[in-house]
Amino acid sequence: MNKCRENIKNLIPKPITPVIKPPMYRSVFTESVKRVYNSNKDCHRTMGYAEVQLDPPTQFLKKNTRQVIRPFVEKYKCDKKSPRLPKQSLPCEEKPKKNIIAQNIIDARRRVPPLPKHRVQDSRNGHVIVLNEAGLEPTYVCKKNYGTTPKYIIKMYKEKETARQKEEDRVRAIKPLLRLLPQEEREGLLTGLKTNWAELHKEFLLLPVLTDTERKVKRKHMLDKELATLEKDIDMLERNPIIYVEDK
Repeated sequence: MNKCRENIKNLIPKPITPVIKPPMYRSVFTESVKRVYNSNKDCHRTMGYAEVQLDPPTQFLKKNTRQVIRPFVEKYKCDKKSPRLPKQSLPCEEKPKKNIIAQNIIDARRRVPPLPKHRVQDSRNGHVIVLNEAGLEPTYVCKKNYGTTPKYIIKMYKEKETARQKEEDRVRAIKPLLRLLPQEEREGLLTGLKTNWAELHKEFLLLPVLTDTERKVKRKHMLDKELATLEKDIDMLERNPIIYVEDK
């Protein structure tokens, strides 16, 4: 409220307080920089522009002073002109007049009338859609190749079968053929395995009860492993009467 009121004292001009600015920053190296700049300023004063002898003003470039003289080429002129070929007059064939109106009438009579389209009204406002054009009618079932395997799939299956047969032939050529193990050989193997198992079992029973040294522990583990391997082989031979082995 006090700012809006007028006061006669405001008419007296007030003295302007001068703004005291801080001193401008000057670097300590100002004088040394000036000295170095002035010392290197005139180091190339002795070098000037290259002295090129210019032509006097009277020898200015004139017209046709740089004309290039081209070599003379003799032109060949044909004295006699070759005679022109006579024009062949083709026989004028009279084109038969065609009655387009009569032809249109005949075409219209022979034309097969189009079949009516299968239309369906899908709203009460009378909106009609054509099922065939909208893709709602199964027209693909009427095709000749419907229900048959495409040719590219048959070709793909044949290529896969050929590749598989080639791979089997390659593996069969690398891998040795197998032969049937005879019954006598099987019985002999089974008897030998059982004999070895009995000997190892007898040796295992003769081991000391106290295994206080590292040598005894290793001996016991080795016998356990060999007995387990023999038992596995004996069980395999007893359960499988027909065995195939590699023919070396």
